[in-house]
This record gives sequence, structure tokens and C-alpha cells, in this order.
Amino acid sequence: MQMAIFGVLLALLIVQHGASVLPVWGSAGLCLLAAVVAVACWCTRNGWQRQALCLMLGLSVGVAYGSLRAQWRLADQLDDAFDGATYILIGTVVGLPGRPDDGLRFEFAPDVAPVGLPSRLSLSWYPKPGAVIPTIVPGQRLMIEARLKVIRGQHNPNGFDYAGWQFARGVGGLGYVRTLAPIDAPVAMGVGARIDRWRDAIRARIHRSVEPDIAGVLTAMAVGDQRGMSDATWSSLRNTGTAHLVAISGLHVSIVAMLFGGLVGWLWRRIPRAVLWQPAQRATVVAAAVAALAYGALAGFGVPVTRSVLMLLTACVALLSSRRPPASRIWLLALLGVMVFDPWCVISAGFWLSFGAVGALILMLSGRHGVRGRVSGFASAQLAVTVLTAPLLLVLFGQLSLVSPLANAVAIPLVSILVVPLVLLGALLPGDFFLVMAAFVMEHLMSVLTWAADLPFAVWSMATPPVSLMLLALVGALWGIMPRGTPWRVLGWVAWAPVLLWSPPRPSAGTFEARVIDVGQGLAVHVRTAKHDVLYDTGPGYYRGGDAGERHVVPYLQDAGVGTLDLLVVSHDDMDHAGGAVSVLRSFPVRRLVTGQGVALGAGPAPTPCHAGKAWIWDGVTFRWLHPAADAQFRDDNDRSCVLHVSVPGGSLLLPGDVSSRAERAVAAVGGWPTSTVVVAPHHGSRSASSEALVAAVNADHVVFSSAYGNAFGHPVVTVLERWHDAGARIWRTDLQGAVSVRLGTTGARLGGEHAERPRYWHRKRADPRRADARLMSSASVE
Repeated sequence: MQMAIFGVLLALLIVQHGASVLPVWGSAGLCLLAAVVAVACWCTRNGWQRQALCLMLGLSVGVAYGSLRAQWRLADQLDDAFDGATYILIGTVVGLPGRPDDGLRFEFAPDVAPVGLPSRLSLSWYPKPGAVIPTIVPGQRLMIEARLKVIRGQHNPNGFDYAGWQFARGVGGLGYVRTLAPIDAPVAMGVGARIDRWRDAIRARIHRSVEPDIAGVLTAMAVGDQRGMSDATWSSLRNTGTAHLVAISGLHVSIVAMLFGGLVGWLWRRIPRAVLWQPAQRATVVAAAVAALAYGALAGFGVPVTRSVLMLLTACVALLSSRRPPASRIWLLALLGVMVFDPWCVISAGFWLSFGAVGALILMLSGRHGVRGRVSGFASAQLAVTVLTAPLLLVLFGQLSLVSPLANAVAIPLVSILVVPLVLLGALLPGDFFLVMAAFVMEHLMSVLTWAADLPFAVWSMATPPVSLMLLALVGALWGIMPRGTPWRVLGWVAWAPVLLWSPPRPSAGTFEARVIDVGQGLAVHVRTAKHDVLYDTGPGYYRGGDAGERHVVPYLQDAGVGTLDLLVVSHDDMDHAGGAVSVLRSFPVRRLVTGQGVALGAGPAPTPCHAGKAWIWDGVTFRWLHPAADAQFRDDNDRSCVLHVSVPGGSLLLPGDVSSRAERAVAAVGGWPTSTVVVAPHHGSRSASSEALVAAVNADHVVFSSAYGNAFGHPVVTVLERWHDAGARIWRTDLQGAVSVRLGTTGARLGGEHAERPRYWHRKRADPRRADARLMSSASVE
């Protein structure tokens, strides 16, 4: 059984990391193969042959099942024909609506949808300032006019896959609501809608009773809605390794089940007739299972919550059976149940961390570790969880909290014994007393966690090591915490040495690499030499909070192993180039900051200007400012952009910012445009830039356009695309291909697109929404 379950796990990993899935007939063929393998496995008595057949059985069943589920969900995605179209729809609000200050966000299930429209949409509505925002509740009937949108996201190395996240949640499309009107009809009265309205009422009462920031934390613990938590709170929790405390996970479900089950068992033993009818232990287990189901319903049965409830229900069923299976078998059965319920769980960080933590506890508490006393047992269990989840954290997030063991040692007892019971009592009982008490405890705990998160050694970040090295470290950690008497246990910790000593490869002297990061409608370019890192621009800031620096640029740089930026360039003051600068400065030490005229950041080292003619050499790579001249005056902010030229004997890269044709003529008049192998198109491909004179002067082999898919500005415009193409340049676009990598050395230039290098089957094939012209597409974008 164990090998079959591990086979299913391996098969789902293969399916969910693939560029395509098997068709239905292929899955049917695998099911027939699985039946044959199952018969052979049943008839085989040889040990290793039986294990091999069980593994093959799990692989075939897992691939067939994962592919079938993927095909069904792909059929429930928004068709490309609806992308950008506006429709009037009638339907029902599903789940808890989000209520930002200036609008609404909610999921919507249309009643009757034409073929190609999914069963669930994620919608947002931001009316004009001053407009009355109606109160909508779960199950509310609405008539909306919405502009629909296919789900797409940015594609960067090891970046957050927004499209994959929505796909795993079962959301088939996005939409921007233009008009919204509640329908004068009864609100949906199904069980799910009733539970969601109950959850909505609890959320509203929490926000009325306590301060907003702490209310967001308590709401996450009570009903699983984390949208009210601030970025500062999330940062403190992540940096102390305690983010699991506010996500309804196995810890919370276990606490509720244990408290309710223990209370029922205590009462049951005091009723003689009840004890004669059923043993108190059985009543305790049944009550714990009911409590877990009730808490899961209160939390909305999201995927992480359902995963935790399934784990606990599997344990309860095992305890009710007469066989009393070992904890490891219960863990495996729960693993299988979760994968059957949600085959996309294998791409979720929560799946690996939750099962990894429980597995570590089972391993630590079931062996001959010589642990005596509750304090030493808790400390040993906490150490095991920390050690075994460390490789997972480094692979998934590229960082490890060094204060996590101590922070969890303080936070877990407080949250388990005080906060969660108080929050649930406050949610179920009238009055605000319990909620206020929970907020009091949580506020002081957050103060301690914030202090710990701000310590200079709180977080250890490193480039994401290869999976092979992390598997070696994981096996070593498992060996290191084995029971006493295991031979050569100390050698297990030696397996960590390759991970700790590993560093990502860098370009050799005289060459450099660059990556145009996919930040949407903006620009951010990372240039790396043998020993230096340069960031040219930082991506856009967002109208309703947040910026690309925090969401895309900083995670990318951390994954690339950047510890210090030798040079940060903010070319000019437009928000699509400077919006993420503060986030970058907050996350990395910067040795030198260069800004265009008029840029005021209020953070980082004292900036210096970029004056044409200044040049320097790092590791055999020449950097030279081409614009603006020291005495130049431009009224247009775009024309004040810092223009940087990076060159080696084998080729060069031109970064012109947002200069227009006016500034292009100024550069041509002063010193001329140098020939460049690769050019990042000025102003994202606007018609006001990339003049014929510039295109002819640089004589580029490749041109990269950094813009958002279907952006409102129409970048890059078709005439500019044709101009570069007709001049012999190969077209690369972040909106179609994701982040674009550039490698320049003695052998010339090599470019690649992230979307083509790491495709997933849920990623849509992208084409220019304005013109389907194969001449203007790089072959790397054809999938």
C-alpha cells in the first residue's frame, strides 16, 4: 500500500508540472493497464517485485486520475472568444465577498451560461468615487454587467503562478464589473449559502469589536478569510515562521477536535447509561470528528481546511476500527485522501509543509528517542519539525526563519490554549467579551513577533538550491533525527553541507547576463556580471496598494541569490519604473543608487545623477551612460530617463528607459547611438519612441518589449513592432513570453522566454490581442 500511495504522489507531481495532459482515451488506457498491474500485484509473492508492481500501479492510477481531473477543469475555463468581451449575467454570489474600502470582490456563479463561460468567476467592482456600494451577502442574487478576462499572470523564474493558483481553486475566469444590481429575489437557501452567511455575520462582528489589524488576524482564525490582514502583519508572521498560526490548518482543526472531543468524553463518563450504550473513548472520537467537520464548515471548506479535516477524519476512522493501525499508516491514508480530493495539492506549499510537519512529529514521537517529560518532548518535537521542514522552506520560499523555533515555542501554546478557544467562543456566543480577550492576547503576541521579525538575523535568505541537493539534505535530516541506536546518525547532518556551500553559477569575466523581469505594465531589468548585480528600474506601483517590487522583483532577486545590489538605477519618476523602488531598498542593501532628474525616493543611500559620458568597468563588462547630458533640460519626464549601455566584446545591451523620439534625436546629436545586439524597446513600444533613426542606428539583432498583456495603452503598437521587425530584429515580449533572459558573451547573444521554458498545461497560449501576425512573434513564443 505504501508504495502505491507514493506512486500516486509521484504521478500527480508529473502531471501538475507538465506542459500538457493525457487525453481521455489515454487515461482510459492507463486505467486498463492499472487493472492488469493490480492483478499481477495480487498474485505476486516476491517482496521486491510486489513493491515494484505497487509503485507502477500507483503511477498509472495517479497519471490517469490527475489527467482526467485536469481535462474536466480545463473544460470549465473561460474561452478565448470571451476574453475582453462585456456580458450581462444573472447569478449567485459564492463564498465570502471581500470588501476593500472602495469596492467589492466576490466569486460569482452564473445561472445559465453559454458554452465557453465557466461555472465560477472571480469578479471585482470599483465604482466611481462617491458611489453607494451595496451590501451583498453570500447567496445574493445579482444582475451584473462585466468585462470578462482570461486568467493570466506574470511568469518569472520560481515566481508566484497566479494562473495556477486560481486554476487549483476552481476559478475559471476573471471579470471587472461595470454595473451591479441586486435582484429582488429570495437569497439562496442551500446549506452552503447558509453557512457562508453565518461566517459573514461572524466576520462583521469581529470587525466591529476589535481594531482592524487584529480583527484581520482573528477573522482568519475564525472563518478562514485572510484578506483583512495587513502586509506588515504578514511580513512579521513570515519572518518568524508563524504564518501557519493564522491559517486554519491541522493545528487549529486538531485543537478544536481535541477540546470538543475531550469535553464530550468527560461528560460521557459521568452518565452511566451512556457508558453502557457506547464506550467513552468511542464517543470522544465521534465528537472530535463532528467538531472537525463543523469547524471546516465555519472556515468555508477551502482546500487547506479540507486537507486538514480529511487528515483528522482519517485518524478518527482508524481509531474507531479494531485494528489500531500505526500512526504512519494513518498519515499515508490521509495523504491518499487529500490527493484524491484535490489532485492539485502537490503544487501547494501548505500541502508539503503540513504533511512534512506531521510526518516529523510521527517520526520523533514514535521512536526510541529517550525523551522524558513534557517540556523536553515538546522541544524535541519542535526541533524535528523545524529540521525536516527547513529543506521544504528553502525550496518553496528561498528563505528560512532562524527565530522560528523560539517564536513557535511561544506562539503555539498561546494560540492553542488561549486565542483559538477565545475566538471560537466569541464567534458562537453573544457579546464581545471573548473576542476582546482574544484580541488582547493576540495584540501582545504580535508585538513580540514583530520585534523578533525585525532582528537582523531573523531570516536567512539564499538562492533556491537544486532539487537534488535539497533531497539530499532532507534524507540527511531524516537520518539525523532517527532513534538512538541508528548507526552513523551524525553523518545525516553532513548531508546539509552541499546545500550550505552551494551558490548559483555566475557569468564568467568578460560576459554578462540580464533578465527583463515580467512585471506587467512597467520595467525592471536585472544585469549580472561575474561579481556584481545591477537592477535597472523596479516595476510599477499599484493603484490599490502594493507594488511589483515586493511581488515580483524582490522574490526574483532572492531566488537568484542576490545578497547586495551594487547598483540600483531608477531611470525616471514614472510610477511604472519607480513604483517598486522602496520595496527593493527595504529588502536589499544597495551600495550605489543612481536616479533620473526629479526622482525622490526618501530611502536608501544618497542618489547620484546619471550624466552622459560617464563609464566604468566591472568584471570585464563596460557600463556607460548615454543620456541625459549634464546640462540638458527636458520638460517631459520620460525624456529625462537614464539611458544605460552595457557591452562586452561579443555584444551589448541597450536600456533606454522611456525616452521619446525627441530625446533619441538629442543622443544622436551628441554622441550617436552605439550599435547594440539587444535593445529593450523605449517606452514599452509606444508610438512616440523607437524612431526610424534609432532603429537604424542601433542595428539590433533582438528587441525586448516589456508590457502587460492587453494593456490600456496598446503597447507595443503594431507600427513599432513592424519597424523593428523590418530592420531585422527578432521580437521578444514579456506579455507573451514572460520574463526574457539575455546572455551575452564571446559567442554572441542567447535569449529565452520563461513561458516557453517552464510551461504548464493551464497556461494559455498567448497571442497579440490586436494582431495575429506570425512575422512579429519570436519562435520562442510558439508553443
